[in-house]
Amino acid sequence: MMKHFLLLAMLVLAPCLTHLTEAVPSTLKPESQDRDKTSYTWTDRHEAIKLRHQSVKPEYVIIGDSITHHWGGEPADRFGQYGQASWARLFGPHTVTNMGFGFDYVDNAYYRVEQGELDGISPRVVILMIGTNNLGHRKDSAQACADNTKALVSLIRQKTPASKILILGILPRREKELGPVIADTNKRLASLADNKTIFFANPGLALQSNEPGIIRNTCTSDGVHLKPTGYGILGEEIAGTLSRIDSSYKGGKVPRPETIDGIAPEQIQLAAIGDSITDNYHKAQPPYQDFLPIWKEFYTPYNAVNLGVSGNTTDDVLARIGNQGILDHISPKVVQIMIGTNDTGQGISEEETFRGIRRVVDKVRAKLPESHILLIGILPSNIHHWHVPAAAEPVKKFQTDMKVNDRLARFYSDRSEVTFLDIRHVFLNPDGSLRSELFYDPHVVVINGQKAGPLHPDTKGQRLMAETIHPFIERLLKNRDNSQPD
Repeated sequence: MMKHFLLLAMLVLAPCLTHLTEAVPSTLKPESQDRDKTSYTWTDRHEAIKLRHQSVKPEYVIIGDSITHHWGGEPADRFGQYGQASWARLFGPHTVTNMGFGFDYVDNAYYRVEQGELDGISPRVVILMIGTNNLGHRKDSAQACADNTKALVSLIRQKTPASKILILGILPRREKELGPVIADTNKRLASLADNKTIFFANPGLALQSNEPGIIRNTCTSDGVHLKPTGYGILGEEIAGTLSRIDSSYKGGKVPRPETIDGIAPEQIQLAAIGDSITDNYHKAQPPYQDFLPIWKEFYTPYNAVNLGVSGNTTDDVLARIGNQGILDHISPKVVQIMIGTNDTGQGISEEETFRGIRRVVDKVRAKLPESHILLIGILPSNIHHWHVPAAAEPVKKFQTDMKVNDRLARFYSDRSEVTFLDIRHVFLNPDGSLRSELFYDPHVVVINGQKAGPLHPDTKGQRLMAETIHPFIERLLKNRDNSQPD
């Protein structure tokens, strides 16, 4: 009798055992690792996560490698976190565990889950963002990486059967040869989704340059890992996906501030977005940088807020709109945008800079559909001696900037919601040469013992610029007032 019972039990269990065996491909090598032992201790982090889950029951966990590890959240260690602001914005009030481990393969993440990191918890969503080291370091094939991820998904399903699983595509990298492999892998990962309990999203598309599969320089520190800007874009993309798949998701929001620049949000009529040229209006440093009186004369009467940040690129602005929520609680009648000079200063091409500015305009339009956008062209410059890639060819940057302006003028010529204003003539002589006397850099900026080339307007230049822009602001605000119902 016992023999028959055992035989029957074996027959019943055989399909399950076969399934589990098939779920672990030969390419998967579950094990610990110490490839990044100078930055953190792998086993210590593994134990810290297990200990955390004895008392903390996270709503979300994100399993990953160094890109996740460097992001933010708990448990924190000496590895370093560079995207805390976007992490806080993404997950908001939710309890989350960062299960990122520097230099992990999918194999190592499988081992960690197998060894108890998900035991005793049931997060609403388990997020997977791992595999770049399999492709970039170990040189796995797309098929092997996808097969290993499939096995990890199967294991997660066994450990937390009530959780939804969100698989994120492998992010773009700088190595051109990896572009096709990443694309192939992501295609295979997408096929794992059933859009019921397992989902796929590819936020890396928002990080890539105009060359498919290649990450934008402004988003990465080394071609693989992300800068805060990159984390901001990544977080915004993931927030959109979580909003769709999890009705309880409440992240992605910024609390309403009482005031912005001392002005109640509902009273703001004008917002100025840009880089240091806009940010400079906060300065009151005569004689070359006495800008605050100009701001008070031309902008303060309209309850304007200065949202310029020195050094910002188009990607930085997109990240600030996304992860910092700089437009979340305001509804200005006009938004002034002047951005792009730092893009070309970093050596970013005419095409990508043009697209970056358009992305900023589109993002502002999406956030503030009732606001009119006044888009200011890139100012002419001569950036010799600056510590930026384009400083080696300042004439090329000048030419690129003017070509971008020409393209923007054509693109927005028939769009009623956007007014493009090219003010290059203010800073050029009749022969097309730069009016260097309208910039403060040669007077106050010294780099390696050399006077920096003209980039930032001085007090006179900033006033001329404001005088040129002001009639357009006044007209657009009046038009907005007249369009409002009585």
